[in-house]
Amino acid sequence: MNSRKDIILVILGALLLVAGAVVLLTPGLVAPVVPDEAGKAAAITLLKEAAPRGEAYPSTPRASLEDNVLDWPTPEENDDNWDYDLFTTIDVVWDSAIKEYVPRSRKAEEMPPFGIALVSAGHPTYTFMLIQSTLAPGKKEEERLFDLKNVKTKQYLDGCKLNMPIADAPYLTLKSYKVVKGKDADGIPFTRNLLTVDDRQFGQIVEINDEKPTEFTARTDIIISSTSDPTWTLTLHAVGDKFTYNGAQYVVKDIDLPNKSVSFDKTFALNPKKPKKLTSDPQTLTVPAPPPPVAKPKTPSPATKATTPKQ
Repeated sequence: MNSRKDIILVILGALLLVAGAVVLLTPGLVAPVVPDEAGKAAAITLLKEAAPRGEAYPSTPRASLEDNVLDWPTPEENDDNWDYDLFTTIDVVWDSAIKEYVPRSRKAEEMPPFGIALVSAGHPTYTFMLIQSTLAPGKKEEERLFDLKNVKTKQYLDGCKLNMPIADAPYLTLKSYKVVKGKDADGIPFTRNLLTVDDRQFGQIVEINDEKPTEFTARTDIIISSTSDPTWTLTLHAVGDKFTYNGAQYVVKDIDLPNKSVSFDKTFALNPKKPKKLTSDPQTLTVPAPPPPVAKPKTPSPATKATTPKQ
């Protein structure tokens, strides 16, 4: 830096400091912030002797709480009846439907019907099962006859043979047959007849038996229907499956096959004016129990005629 310029700046700063000190220390140059006693008395006397200046300003009535309290406007409310007035307490209640606190004056919004019903839940079963097999005395094993039943249509296929065409089901071919004997977990002996079927319509070779329809345990079928439209049905398979119906989204949350029940979580907009505010409605649906069988009325036995003994 230039030493000459530095010296000039130092001298100017010193002069400013001296000038400020002289101004502060010299009486009368700077008016005090608080006047002394003589100054106070002079100012008060001047105010008392001054002419009133109220005529220069428009006269307005003085505000009174007692006069205006009845004219205060009521607090404004929005769509949810929340008061905007900070001085008005709000009486709130808990709305279990939307799981939020709402004003007590708010009109309760009814939850719509769930919209779906559970038709069935379980492992899918094969269409046919073995009813019986017969082999006439003196016949070879190739001459064994098999009777099958369609468990869905209750149709019977009688007199079927191994590796022979079936007139009523040309897509079926009986491949092999065997008898399995053993004991169950309780030690009770059993005999099971197993028949291997090539189902070209189903696209799979299936082993059926004469005890119950064959279940495909690796797959789960959940069949649901609409409560308002009987023609609408849908098949789901696992937890997490989603679908949309009537503007609501449904999600499979849990599957309980032993109890024939499935838990769903329905998410939808309860107020159509607020589509972004979603409401959740979890429910567990159960397969309805089959109706009890109708008892047939007993046919009265014909009355016996009384016979008169011959004399």
